[in-house]
Amino acid sequence: MAIKLHGSWMSTATLRVGTTLTEKGLDFEFVPVDIRAKEHKQENFLPVNVYISLSEEYLF
Repeated sequence: MAIKLHGSWMSTATLRVGTTLTEKGLDFEFVPVDIRAKEHKQENFLPVNVYISLSEEYLF
């Protein structure tokens, strides 16, 4: 199974994860997410966005 890394290369968190995966020699697919365009809050991305799921669970 291939690892999918969703994020933006402008994000230091994404860079750290990408660097770690590369250093470990693991194959991964980078899926770009435009944070400025709020793609991380779009309907098709919500199942992947853990933070939105958690906040909805605890806030409502």
